[in-house]
Formats: sequence, structure tokens, C-alpha cells
Amino acid sequence: MLNLVYAAKDGSIIDEPSYYTVATTAEFDFVPPENDYIDIPNTSKIFYIPDSIPLGYNKKRMHIENIKKGNSLSAFLPPGYLRLYLPAYKRKEGSKYLPFYAYCHIAAKGDKLVVPAIKIDDDSKWNPANYDFTPNFVNVVKPVLKKFENNKIVNQLSKCALEYGCTAAKNFFLGQYEAPIPTSNRCNCSCLGCISFSDRHLVVPHNRLTFTPTAKEIVEVALYHGDNEKDTLVSFGQGCEGDPIMVVDVICKAVKEIKAKNKNITINFNSNCSKPEKIKQLIDAGIDSIRVTLFSADNYLYNVYHKPADYSFEDVLKSLDIMSNSDVFLSLNLLVFPGITDRLEEIKALEKLLDNYRIDLIQWRNLNIDKYLLFDNIKLKKDEILGLKNLLKRLKRKYKHLQHGYFNRPKSQFYKELYKLSL
Repeated sequence: MLNLVYAAKDGSIIDEPSYYTVATTAEFDFVPPENDYIDIPNTSKIFYIPDSIPLGYNKKRMHIENIKKGNSLSAFLPPGYLRLYLPAYKRKEGSKYLPFYAYCHIAAKGDKLVVPAIKIDDDSKWNPANYDFTPNFVNVVKPVLKKFENNKIVNQLSKCALEYGCTAAKNFFLGQYEAPIPTSNRCNCSCLGCISFSDRHLVVPHNRLTFTPTAKEIVEVALYHGDNEKDTLVSFGQGCEGDPIMVVDVICKAVKEIKAKNKNITINFNSNCSKPEKIKQLIDAGIDSIRVTLFSADNYLYNVYHKPADYSFEDVLKSLDIMSNSDVFLSLNLLVFPGITDRLEEIKALEKLLDNYRIDLIQWRNLNIDKYLLFDNIKLKKDEILGLKNLLKRLKRKYKHLQHGYFNRPKSQFYKELYKLSL
């Protein structure tokens, strides 16, 4: 069994051997099974949750208690890992919603810290340990910035790389892997967990893009990255912007020119895919892969989370139908939240979507949101929770062609098994 750990008032980590650890899924607190835990990945971030009261299972009294000695601990996992459970705590009255992070439970096993998680993809290219987050990285940025001093995208990427520590932006300056091309300052939905804009007086970690680039600026960025990387991958649709579906016309113009000059570049489009006619336009322009962001395949939950302004979930399904009958590599950017994604009715809705449309890859992404913010806005009926591991096993049995991962891929790797899941 795993011991409770929490943060003392001085910030130190306390291992409490008289209590078993308690985790949360949805709104249920429980003593978790040890075999769902792994050693905490080296590049994880550990932090305490302010104004929180940790929960622990008293070994003598055999029940869950409030631990009022400190604050609950949480881990923020590196890319490529899927969390299974949330930290168990009560928030103090009057406390504010937490910043937008994917809060993961953390416990003690002997003298080690462990987290409930599985490695979902090969992170060898994206491991934060391989990137420079020191001020020295400015020396990598400056020469490229000087070369493209009038390109608004490059200026934005320099901000993302240096201020936000974005590894995708760093990739552009390093000339490797996937490079982002932010393009949109607008969005047609107002997602609860949006990390670049909130109309609910919440603090977001990134300021939204303030411009729309020209097709020329887009082409410059893509072709420059294409000259540096053999398996070149560039992507539209990043966390620091709105949805690129809003500026498809300029993107299509750029895609045609990029493909005319370098056919080897893989061009990916991350979007809510809310406008079927725009999706058709993109496919005709030569886009290689499209990733659809989805909190839920259930109409009610989709609308409550994404809050669409000028489209419906039915429009997303129409886009999926168009993409399913095209040559594009089609991914779901599944925003995973323990206790919601793995509910039985939610699983059935996801399976219905997989039955009706040709999905190539599910990217399992931890949803960055405070559980209290989410459950203050979403009302759930009582339902069986299967667990995320069991959900993955079920999908792997039922859909043999379906791939599971975390990262976007260049076209040379579209249909290769890049990482063997251990469940």
C-alpha cells in the first residue's frame, strides 16, 4: 500500500506513514491500487495546491480523514504520460480556482515518490531533459530572429520559446521535429480549459495571439524548417492562439505554395473542425493530417465544455465524415479527465464515434483544469467508471487498426507502431 505525502507549511514534502494515500477520480475519493503507480518521471514538476486540505486513510481507524497539517501535493507530468487519478483534497472555503495545469496524484512507496500514470508514447524527441530552458537559449533564437525580423510568426515563436518555455517553439529555432505555426487570434468556442483566453476572470498561462499572419510569412516559416529537418512536420493550431479554422483561407493559400516548393513537408492542422466546408478546402489544398480536439463524444458534455458559438457538435461530425473519406491522417486530440473519459456512457459515445468514422490515432492528452471548476460546470449522472487502463485495453481489443499515442507524427510514421503500450 502507498503512503500519504503532503506539503508542510514550509514547503517541504512530508511522508506520513500512519496514513495510506487517497486519490480521486471524478468526485470519488478512494485508496488506490499500487499497481497503477510508476516512479515519478524525472522531469515532472512537483508543487503544492494552495488552500487545500489533503485526504488520507487512517490505518488504525480505517477511514478517510482530513489532514490539516499542510497542503495537498500534485505532480505535473511531462509530455507522453497519461495520468490515471487526481489528487484527493478539500478546498478551503473562499479559495479561488487553480491555474490551468493537469493535476496528478502523488504518493510515497518506500523511499520513492510515485504517480498513477502510464507512458502513452515514445517521448525520446520531446523529453524536457533534452531542451535548454536557461537564459542561454536566447543565443539560439537571435540569429533566426535576425534572419526573419519582419516575420510576425517568428517573433511570436521567440516569445513562446523564451518566455513560455514551449518545446515546440524551441524546435523551430533548433531546426528539429515538429514546429508550430500560430495563425489565429480568434476562436468560435469558449472552452472551459482554454489556456490562452477566459471570459470567466480566470488566470490563463498564455496570452492569445494578437495578429493574423500573411501567407508569405507562413510559407517562410514552413520552408525554413523544411530545410533543416528530414522528417519535417509543421502544425497549425497551438495553445497560444485561437482556432486556425477561423483563418483557413490564408492557410490554404500557404499550404498550396509550401507543397509546390517542398512536397516532403508534413503539414498538420489542429482544430475543433467546426466548419465542414473549410475542412474540405484544406484537404483540397493538400493538408496531410488533421487532429480534432474533443473533450467528449457526447453532445451534452461537448457543448458544456467547448461552448460552441457558431457551430454545433453535428458540424464536427460532418467534418469527421469528410475527413474519414479522404486521404488525410485523422487523429482525435482527446482531452482526458479521470472519472469522465472512462465513464461507461462516455465510453459508449466514443465507441459510436469510432464505429462511424475512420480514426487513425487517438492522442491521449491530460486535460489542464481545476477539478472544482470542471464539476461546478458539468453535471454527471451516476455511472460506472471503468478506469483509464481498462478503457485503453477495451479499445485495443475492439479496434485493431486504431493507434494510441500523444504526439503528432510526420507522414513517414503515420501507420507505424511507434510505442508498444504496457497495460
